[in-house]
Amino acid sequence: MALCHEWLAGRNGSEKTFEAMARALPEADVYGLSHNRDAGLDFGGRPVRTTFIDRLTPLRDHRMLQLPLMPLAWRYASRRRYDVAVTSSHACAKGFRPARDALHLCYCYTPMRYLWLSSIDARRRPSRLSAPAERWLRSWDLASVRWVDDFAAISNAVAERIADIYGRPARVIYPGVDTDFYRPPAAGVSGGFALAVSRMVPYKRLDLAIRACHRAGHPLVVAGTGPVEPSLRELASRLGAGVRFVIAPDDDQLRELYRAADVLVFPAEEDFGIVPVEAQACGTPAVVLAKGGTAETVIPGVTGVLVAAQDEESMAAGIQEALSAGYDAGACRRNAERFSLGAFQENFLDWVIGAAASRGITVGDPRTRETA
Repeated sequence: MALCHEWLAGRNGSEKTFEAMARALPEADVYGLSHNRDAGLDFGGRPVRTTFIDRLTPLRDHRMLQLPLMPLAWRYASRRRYDVAVTSSHACAKGFRPARDALHLCYCYTPMRYLWLSSIDARRRPSRLSAPAERWLRSWDLASVRWVDDFAAISNAVAERIADIYGRPARVIYPGVDTDFYRPPAAGVSGGFALAVSRMVPYKRLDLAIRACHRAGHPLVVAGTGPVEPSLRELASRLGAGVRFVIAPDDDQLRELYRAADVLVFPAEEDFGIVPVEAQACGTPAVVLAKGGTAETVIPGVTGVLVAAQDEESMAAGIQEALSAGYDAGACRRNAERFSLGAFQENFLDWVIGAAASRGITVGDPRTRETA
């Protein structure tokens, strides 16, 4: 069996999910488009086999420049033969060549947003020079769907995109959150601040979190790292907003921020959104957009607020509503437990083992060995 992911660059949502897949299938070979050895990802001691992009140092940190090469990289990633290939894809991993002859199961985070969903993710600006490459990549992306035997999606929102763009059905298997680690504190604490957590890139809309919290008159902590950090700092300074930045917090720091926050503010339109679930696991309500995957992880009036519009006024009103509501930390925690790592691995293994059995392929079930 082969397990393939895109960039194994850090401990972000998709990488954490892929790490959980690897734990569920401990005998599978692991592939990544590239691999940052300092990311702290744990694959049980298995080596990560990478593509030629991993060895092109000038390209490793410039993902947009890699795009035209990614289908080629996956085509020549391996000459091995596999019975089953599981691709963990939000770009081109489903182009892994051995998957064409194997049972190919694609766990899809989203069809490529910068090709198909520019209204959500406008990181790539179209130009006359880039247009031919983008047309070719769209054509390749649609053709690559023929190599997939079965899709799973990370949310109902993504399943709808797969149906609309690829014309294929997909079962929903929600990603898992480490609810054993992300837990409420032993005693209630309040830091007197709202919290925004994400990579500092434009489509995450941290600028909107800053504006909305300033409008609501509540201090904000922004936690993360990324290229738009300087512009976010400039915005906070220009507004005179009460914003504190915590750059690249580790997991322990992040858990303490979740626990101390009065509310999580998450204004991005996300495919799933692990951050709001991590916050709820720590007993903290979330204010999220009522669109995309976050609308499936927050229970309005019980564990937070769903905001109808992605604008400053609506988000500020949602923050004020959440701060005055007095949500029960236990209810937030119980909701988050629906998305535990254990629940993810059960559903993921049921999918892989069941699909393989339908083809007469036996996949070892680690759950059976654990109970033997």
